[in-house]
Parts: sequence; C-alpha cells; structure tokens
Amino acid sequence: MAEQSSADFRGNLGRYALFGEIAQGGMATVHLARLLGEVGFARTVAIKRLHPHLAKDPEFVAMFLEEARLAARVQHPNVVSTLDVVSEEGELFLVMEYVPGESLSRLVRKAREQGKRVPPRHVIGLMAGALEGLHAAHEAKSERGVPLGMVHRDVSPQNIQCGVDGIARVLDFGIAKATNRVQETRTDQIKGKVAYMSPEQLAKGPIDRRADVYSACVVLWEALTGQRLFKADDIPALVYAIMNDDVKPPSSIVPDLPRSLDAIIMRGLDREAENRWSSARELAEAIEGVMAPAPARAIGQWVEETAGEALRWRLALVDRIEHETSTSIVPPLVQPTPPRDSPAPIEASGVLKTPADARPSESPDEVSTGIAPSGRATAHSILDDGSPAQGSHLVILAIALVGLLLVGGGALMGMKWMQSQVEAEGPAPSASVSAAAPAPSAQSNEPAIAIEVQRSASAKPKTVPPPAATTVSAPAKDDCENPFVIDSKGVRHPKPHCFKK
Repeated sequence: MAEQSSADFRGNLGRYALFGEIAQGGMATVHLARLLGEVGFARTVAIKRLHPHLAKDPEFVAMFLEEARLAARVQHPNVVSTLDVVSEEGELFLVMEYVPGESLSRLVRKAREQGKRVPPRHVIGLMAGALEGLHAAHEAKSERGVPLGMVHRDVSPQNIQCGVDGIARVLDFGIAKATNRVQETRTDQIKGKVAYMSPEQLAKGPIDRRADVYSACVVLWEALTGQRLFKADDIPALVYAIMNDDVKPPSSIVPDLPRSLDAIIMRGLDREAENRWSSARELAEAIEGVMAPAPARAIGQWVEETAGEALRWRLALVDRIEHETSTSIVPPLVQPTPPRDSPAPIEASGVLKTPADARPSESPDEVSTGIAPSGRATAHSILDDGSPAQGSHLVILAIALVGLLLVGGGALMGMKWMQSQVEAEGPAPSASVSAAAPAPSAQSNEPAIAIEVQRSASAKPKTVPPPAATTVSAPAKDDCENPFVIDSKGVRHPKPHCFKK
C-alpha cells in the first residue's frame, strides 16, 4: 500500500470517529480512527475502508464477511485482531487493532537504502513471532470447537507489521481468499502477491497450512539476504521461475549465515508440500534452535531507528488525534464524595464540578491522570488508594467511641459515689425513698438503688424483698420510716441514726 498521512476528520462511522488515510492499496484505504464510548472510553484503531466498487459486489461482500467472521476467532499476540465490521451507506469498513510500527517490507527496503541488512537475530525474532501467529490461526476453532482449517494465502512482508514494541504481527488474516477475486489493475501489486505464492497456489490446487509455511520461508530468505528470491520482468516469467528455477541457499548470498539455517529454509521452500515443515510452529522452533532471537526491546529500538521520519510523523499524528478526542470524564467508582458542608455537584455526564471556592487546577493533566505536575496526588488518586479518606473516617469514629466511654464512665462513677454516700449513713427502707424521690422513668437506675437501700435496712441482710413497681414494703411504726428531714427550703437531710450500719 502507498503510504499517506492525514489527521483530517472524515466524519462519524457509528461509534468511530474516522480520520485521514495512512495507507492506500488496490482493495482498500486504511484510516486512523478513534472508538469513542459513551462513558469516556476511547481507543485508537485502524479501519480498512473497502473501495466502493467492491462493497457493491454481493458475491465479494458475502465472502469478505464470512472470512472476517472467521478471522475474529484468532486471538493471539502475533496477530492483528479483527475487532469489528461496519456496513454503512453501501460501504464496508473493517475495524482492526492499531499497531504503532512499520511493515517488514518497508524496513527491509529502508535497510537496503542505507546500505545495510536486517540483523540476522532480529530477523529470527520477527519471523519466529509471525510464525507463532500463523500457527495460532491454523489451529483456530469455531464456537463449537470444530477446526476452521484457516489458511492466510497472502503471507508477505507487507502483511507482517513490526511494532515499536519489538513484536511482529500478521495482518489481514482470513480476507485474502476474498481479495483474490479482485482483478488488480496495477501490475506491481500482482507481482508482489505472486512472488510469495506457493506452487500449489499458482497451480490452483488444494492448499493447507503448508502453503503459508512456504510463503513464510520466502519472506525469511529475503529478510536475511536483503534480496528478492524470484526475479522476473512480468508475471508469466515470475510464475515460471517459482515453478522451475533452482533456489540458492541464503548463505550463498550472505556467507556468514549458518549452514544449518540453510537446511531449514530450503526444506520450507520445497515445491512438494509433503516435504516441508508440517506446521508454522515447527519451523519457528527450528530457526530458534539454530540462532537465538534478539530481545523484543532491541528489535523495537531498531524498528524506530530504521523506519525514521515516516514512523515519527505517524506517531505524532496519532498523538494529535488522541489529544483532540480525549475526555476527562471521571469513572463513577472513583468519584470523591463531597463533604456535607461544601457539596460539589456532579453533572449527568459524570464530570465532577469543582466548587467555586476551590483551588483551580494547575494543569489539565490533573483532571485526566490524577497526578499534579509537582508530583503530589490529587483527590482522584488519593481516593483510588483509599488511605486518606478511610483514615479520616476512622479518626471520627475513634473520637465518638472515646466520648461515649467518657460519658458512660462518668455516669457510672457518679452512681457509685451516691451509693457510697447513702451506705455511709446507714440503712433505710425503700418505701420512704420512693415516697420522697420523683417517679423513675423507664430507663432510670433508681429502682435498683432503692433495692440496695432496702437490703441494708432489713434484719436479715441476705434476704431481699421483691420489688414493687415503684415502692418496696417496709415495717410500720419505725422512726426511720422517713429517713430524711425536709427543712423549710425543701432540702432533704438524712437522719444519722437511720443510716448507721
């Protein structure tokens, strides 16, 4: 595909905001897009927009949708995921995972333009990953557990995306079958596809996963040598070369490559499918056994250095689009609860409105990330952690408990003191106490005190008469029937002899 770059907004496509093209080919144009959810969720995706004349072909559309549905069953780190298919106003849009990086074909070309070759260990790392992705697709099953028997049919350097994370991913899995129906008008695109086809594909015979193994070995041969495996001026000559020409081992082009690697690649390029490696994983294990793959971080750094300005421009384009479509909606589960004395209203959209007297935000990043530029955490990050908010509630609870304990302890000590004062003067019948004292409430402790006084006045200290509702019976004609003397001011004074022990 020819590369383009544009951040122009092209309109809404359902829940997707569609932007300008980043690539264009004979079947479709590839756009950057943003999935914008209703609650603030957003994600950058790539959307393949099929050319209108293809979207109007019923047979092509039916085959394309069936293949895309099957491709959605492939979930693997080394496969670009198919996320959605959208049909709108007579057009078809294939929504895919967006992978920041560059195609293997452009990286090989860039390295050749710089007079370099791709480091062999980088090639092994990238191709081993791509082979694992192919194997996952070959092993894919339906929802009922039935093997799908998927074959890519178009394994080529253009369909291997090398991410800045150092991971290789296979593109367009499952749609090559429909694409083969398209009569391309550009000869170079036809040659580009034919150059990686297996002999059985060119012969229009039955194919299986071993056809993809053959194509992967052609890609591997070219990435290691930096040259094209089959060269021809036209398509018939190219087909003849694939079917008849002798294939040279990679070490004949690059002498420092291991001879054991030659044997592995030449087996994968055998024109008879039964002589090749039986699976993509088997081939991946073989090449990794000969040469250790480079780590992903080293491959990612090489991708950024080799891709150069084109990749940096595309990354900046994505950053701009993400910034312009970003939201600052706070998820409901992390919204801070406003204090009662200064409530902070929350709008229907879920955005926390700052009170008028609150400190203004120092930076917009504080809203979206919860971290101020100076490094201190804002309200959102504090509540996420939970410690400050929970600590304040615990302090308030502790103070309340201490207060209750102090009040209860003070009341208990006061009752004990009153009891000790009464007992110090001697026993008294409870009937007089109940007559002089006000009627106790339902929650009062005074009946219990009257019982204790009666227990002291009885001739048999261990016998406690049963309490009545408000009074207790006492002996008649006793001078201590009323153990108190009330003066002119209404103050009660105890009779000393009535409270002797």
